[in-house]
Parts: sequence; structure tokens; C-alpha cells
Amino acid sequence: MSTDEGLELDTLLLSEEDFEDEPRLIATHLCGPDDALEMVKAAQLLGLGVRLANRIRPDEDDTETATEEWILDILETPPVVEGDE
Repeated sequence: MSTDEGLELDTLLLSEEDFEDEPRLIATHLCGPDDALEMVKAAQLLGLGVRLANRIRPDEDDTETATEEWILDILETPPVVEGDE
């Protein structure tokens, strides 16, 4: 039994055009702000790119509290920005 049984093959194949604008994603980490800062510094030393975002996730048990999560994407190279984006 193959692991891709039932999947459409053409949905798994991506063209080179899909990767022209964005560097390849190496890993995504959910972490706290202190860990995110350390990972950004490490990525800078290694010449890697990062994309950092944060979000608020309501706690499942208590609807009045929430947890802040930091999402750090580590990229193969820093993204290139043209103009004043």
C-alpha cells in the first residue's frame, strides 16, 4: 500500500513558477518571543531568511484567557523585496 493512495498526482506536482518569488521554506516553529528572537539571531548568522508573525489563540478551557503564539518560518534565503513594498 503506497502512502499517496487516493491522492491526485497533479495536485502534488508544482511548477518552477510556484517557487520563483519565494525562497524555499525549511521549517516552521511555534514558540515564545524569547525563543523566536534567538532563532532569528541564529538564522542571521547562518545567512537564512525568516518570516515572523504572532497570533492570539483563545484557550480551549477558559474562554476569557488567551495565549500568544509566535510563528517563525525559516527560509533557505532571505526574501527579496523590489521597490517600496
